[in-house]
Amino acid sequence: MRPVEKAVYVVSGFHAFIGLLSVVIGVISSIKAEVWLAHRVSPIWSGAFFIITGILGILCTRKKSSYVIMCFTAFSVVSLVTAVVSIQLLRLGLINHTTDGHTFQKENKDVLIFIALGTAGIECLVCIISTVISCRIAKVAKEELCKQREGMFHVKVLGQKDIVVVSKPLTGKDDLTAV
Repeated sequence: MRPVEKAVYVVSGFHAFIGLLSVVIGVISSIKAEVWLAHRVSPIWSGAFFIITGILGILCTRKKSSYVIMCFTAFSVVSLVTAVVSIQLLRLGLINHTTDGHTFQKENKDVLIFIALGTAGIECLVCIISTVISCRIAKVAKEELCKQREGMFHVKVLGQKDIVVVSKPLTGKDDLTAV
């Protein structure tokens, strides 16, 4: 197994673990809350995106198809956006709003909000890393596909009526003459 594939497995594991942790924190926070507010349930839906990203990362390494790699890259970016939105919603749980438009910090801060903020921040970093690594795994998949095609023949059209069947890929130094 190549180092890039190992890195994708590790990053996917982080996605899944942090996603599960985030969902658990969100469920506990929702059960504990008297009123459901956005900052109480945001870890649940953002955790779901993290879990899906982790699953796609593992599938990406196993199948190495361009579709799954693109899905992993896209979900990494979407997970980054959901983590940022979750951070913004969680910040609302640390302040109170008055009717005249002023805000002030709550005296009793919930520890679960700080834990959820930490997991969302870590997930932002993991999403950035997974986006970069997904580009590397795409390059590895492309190289493997090229190696599989080396034994095949291909047809080269030289002119309007000149066609040559080549048994191995051409390099820039090969010179073909019309048959």
